[in-house]
Amino acid sequence: MVLLKNNPRKISAKDMSRLVESIRVNGFWKHRPITLSDRNGLLVIIAGNQRYKAAQKLKLQTVPTILYQNISEEQEKDIILRDNINNGEFDFDVLQTDEVWSNIDFDHIGIDIPDVADVADACIDINTETKDGNTDIDAEKSEDLLPADCIYESNNEFEIPNLLLERQAGKLELPFAAWGADSRLRKDVATYHFYVEDYRFEAIWKDPAKVIKSGVKALVEPNCSLFDTTPIAFGLHQIYKKRWISRFFQECGILVYADLNVSVKFKDYNKLGIPQGYNAFFTRGYTDRIEYLKLELETAREISGVQTPNLLVYGGGEKIRKFCVENSLVYVEQFMQNKE
Repeated sequence: MVLLKNNPRKISAKDMSRLVESIRVNGFWKHRPITLSDRNGLLVIIAGNQRYKAAQKLKLQTVPTILYQNISEEQEKDIILRDNINNGEFDFDVLQTDEVWSNIDFDHIGIDIPDVADVADACIDINTETKDGNTDIDAEKSEDLLPADCIYESNNEFEIPNLLLERQAGKLELPFAAWGADSRLRKDVATYHFYVEDYRFEAIWKDPAKVIKSGVKALVEPNCSLFDTTPIAFGLHQIYKKRWISRFFQECGILVYADLNVSVKFKDYNKLGIPQGYNAFFTRGYTDRIEYLKLELETAREISGVQTPNLLVYGGGEKIRKFCVENSLVYVEQFMQNKE
């Protein structure tokens, strides 16, 4: 059995990972067997090349197949192309409103749910003031609010955007939830955090309207994984992205906690774009890394200018909770699901 030469279908590494996971967990391809054509004794895969590669990654010994014999070259081509045609389309209204689909993680499966509402309806132009000096709501075109189209002021040489002092978060408003942990149809979450898998951050970077439509009042900056082994250039790029999207959310009226959860290597870089006097911080607690939390507390004190800053700590267990009590910090019990 050999793969098809000049296969017109390709797959990204991310989608291949999703396919492997689908086969591993659900036996997805039992409903779509690999299709073979007998070319004078040579079995050629004419439909299911990517599924076959996924089976190899899983080291499966047998795979379901369908065998065609004595078919013409034209018939083969027809099967190859039709196998890769998506006839029909999703009814996104049903996916977003029917309770049957309310607990599905569409991002994980690879289904991109479009947002039909205009992002601009939720956004505020902070540069426009009314006669009485109050901020006026000014709808902007959603295409003008995409990540590549705006440069914000910056207090550093790397042009990492500044957060807004007037849109820093205060005390933690409940309900508090992880982005993506529950149905996206929920409208009752007051504060979201992003101490979740990095791919969820990429999803909101590409489509921030989903967060805005949720009606959330405040959020923790999206946390991207930065380790001591991460190259500085890549780390700066990740810090730029999380600070840009956080400033964007502030422009749309959402209050923001600055995320301090980075490795020691990026501690100083992570301060870029956080203005002096900012006093809204969040981090993740780790039982075996209490020294990290001590450094993050010092960072919060340095930036805020107060001895007891508004620093909230998510998870970490009894040792971390005790540290928070001793330093008058808010400790939030971790309740993430395993899929995060």
